[in-house]
Amino acid sequence: MKKLGIIIFSLLLVGSIVQARPGLASDRSVFAQRLTGEQARNACKSGDVMCAKKALRVVKKRYPNLRHSNTYLKKGAGGQREYVVKMMSRDGRMVEVRVDARNGRILGSRGN
Repeated sequence: MKKLGIIIFSLLLVGSIVQARPGLASDRSVFAQRLTGEQARNACKSGDVMCAKKALRVVKKRYPNLRHSNTYLKKGAGGQREYVVKMMSRDGRMVEVRVDARNGRILGSRGN
C-alpha cells in the first residue's frame, strides 16, 4: 500500500511540473505545425509555396556570413505557410529566420 501511495504522489508531482512548464506544451505544438518532407515537396510541386532552395537564397542574401543548418516548412499564424531557416554564425550562435513560403518575404528572425 505504501508503494502505491508513492507512485500516485510521483505521478501527481510530475503532472504538476509539466503543467507548470508552458514551454513543454508549446514545443509539442511546434512539431504538430511542421509539414513532413513529402508534404513540403508536394506543396512546392503544386505551386502553393516556393521551394525551400528559393527561401534559403532569400535568407543568404540577407545574412551572407551565416552557414545554413536546417530548413523546414510549417503552418504559421492564420494557417499561412512559412519556412523556418536555421543558420549558424561563425561563433556557433543559431539564427532562426522565418520566410513567407508564398512570396519569399522575411517575416522575422530571432537569435541575432
